[in-house]
Amino acid sequence: MIAAVADQCRPVADRMRANYEGYWDRYRLLLAITVAAAVADMISTMHFMILDGIEYELHPGIRLVSHAFGPIGGPMLGKLGQLVAVFVVTLYCRPLARMVFLTASLTYSWAAWYNVTGRELYTPMLFDLIPV
Repeated sequence: MIAAVADQCRPVADRMRANYEGYWDRYRLLLAITVAAAVADMISTMHFMILDGIEYELHPGIRLVSHAFGPIGGPMLGKLGQLVAVFVVTLYCRPLARMVFLTASLTYSWAAWYNVTGRELYTPMLFDLIPV
C-alpha cells in the first residue's frame, strides 16, 4: 500500500527536483517582489486586526488562524502558508511561474492598500454580501 502511494508520488517529486535547478536565479526578482507585497499585506492586516478586530478579516483561512493565534501570529502564519503555496505552485508549474508571481504580487499589494486606505474609500459590492 505505502509502496503504491510512493510510486504515484514519484513523478511529482521528479518534476519538482528537475524544475528546482535554476529556479532561484531565474525568479529571484519576482520572488522578492512577491515577498515584499506579502509582508506589506501581513503588516497592514495585523494593524487593522489590532484596531478593529479579527472578525473583519475576509480571507477565511487567515481569519481562522488569527482566531487561534491572535492578530499578530495569525497573519504571520497565514501569510507564510500562502508564500509556501506560491513557491510550490511556481516550482511545479514553472512555465506559469511569472503569471503566478504577478497575480500574487498584485493581489497582496491591493490587499495591503485596502487594509490601510481602501476600506475608507472603497467597498466592493461583493463584500456587502459576506456576513461578518
